[in-house]
Amino acid sequence: MATLIYIGGYGRSGSTLLEYLMTANPKLVACGEVASCLRTTRKSRCTCRQPVKECPVWDLFFSPSSQASGWTHRNLTLALLEHVSGDYELMVDSSKTAWASMGMPFRLKQRLGQNFHLIHIVRDPRAVCWSLIQGERKSPALYHRTLRCVSSTIGWYLANLGCEFFRLFYSAQYVRVRYEDLARSPDEVLQKLFSRLLPDIPWDPEAIGNNNNRHQLHGNRMRKRQLSIRTVQEDIRWRNEMPLSYRRLVATLSWLLRSRYRYS
Repeated sequence: MATLIYIGGYGRSGSTLLEYLMTANPKLVACGEVASCLRTTRKSRCTCRQPVKECPVWDLFFSPSSQASGWTHRNLTLALLEHVSGDYELMVDSSKTAWASMGMPFRLKQRLGQNFHLIHIVRDPRAVCWSLIQGERKSPALYHRTLRCVSSTIGWYLANLGCEFFRLFYSAQYVRVRYEDLARSPDEVLQKLFSRLLPDIPWDPEAIGNNNNRHQLHGNRMRKRQLSIRTVQEDIRWRNEMPLSYRRLVATLSWLLRSRYRYS
């Protein structure tokens, strides 16, 4: 059985970027946000550039005869893991730990034992909040930005607490990555990550962009682009664009965990 790497944390924190960069390892397959496959419209094409019904990872689950609506997140992830085990040693599920997925690392760890690792990705909650607000500008739905700041901060708190609780019980199978460190020094962060969790499996930055092991149906739109380690840049627009009142609100609500993660 392949080893499952689960990326926990909150949305807009860089999970798709992390997963994309990890696929420079040819023994790893990236499946994107598996949970999203159960609650959103099915995609017609995979990032491997094949129609989903012809994708070697997703074809079994999204063929006309598949009953995808009957799957749970846990069962679909485990089924995918079994499905790819003959071709890969590692599989990534980047569904994170927000809201309903908060306890998913525990449920998967219970089933997989030592064949499970949690990568906890964190990002400054002010950047996360502003990214969510900016993304919702494209939606015609009306929403209150102050309430959005509050709800996103609560979601950020809970998602990261879920990972922190996992660390308390299974520290040997846990590692934390800050988005800011990943974006500024991707080579260094990925080398340390693989040496910590999987020392026998090398990571080659020159192999980034290989579509053969990227099968991310859901996630940030960057998954559809060609990316190299030289083009990775930190998104710092929130520092100049986010109103001071919103920044102070999010900073006040998140101060405890924010200080733990070294966000001043």
